Amino acid sequence: MYNKVIKQAPVLFNQAKLEAELAGLTPWKYVNGSLHRDVELTDFETTWAFLNKIAMRSHLWGHHPTLTTTYNRVSISLTTHDAGGVTNIDVKMAKQIEKYLTKSQ
Repeated sequence: MYNKVIKQAPVLFNQAKLEAELAGLTPWKYVNGSLHRDVELTDFETTWAFLNKIAMRSHLWGHHPTLTTTYNRVSISLTTHDAGGVTNIDVKMAKQIEKYLTKSQ
């Protein structure tokens, strides 16, 4: 398996930019310095397939979310620790996660 890590320089969002980006990501909320979303999937197998997609994308992009899961529920938080808040990379990951959810549900 060939892994190509695509790293992108993070651009920290100010409040106005963050609000503009969140308008296009309605299920996501800004909570405690992170983008946050809770998801409920149909069953355990679907949940793990979804988590595997996120894990592989995170590895390829070199950017890893905080994921908490219980059976068919997943809590997702995205922040760029090195930049000290939410960046373009977090929004890019949130958009990719939304694509995965569209295919999973």
